[in-house]
Amino acid sequence: MSRFLTICAMALAGCGPELTIPPDLLAPCPGWTGRRPNTQGELIRAAAAEKGGRVCANAKLEAVAGMIGGG
Repeated sequence: MSRFLTICAMALAGCGPELTIPPDLLAPCPGWTGRRPNTQGELIRAAAAEKGGRVCANAKLEAVAGMIGGG
């Protein structure tokens, strides 16, 4: 009986509009990829790169949330 209910639930979950997420929204956002920062300048560049990566990732999450109606 539980298999039947699981199959029915899966069938219902498959109903609905087809959602296609563009590949650019699924690509990872780059952050700092260099070696460990040793100087103050390198640390500033690394922090800026990490912030840029977070901003990029958050923008992609917001776009996907808007597409699925969760925004």
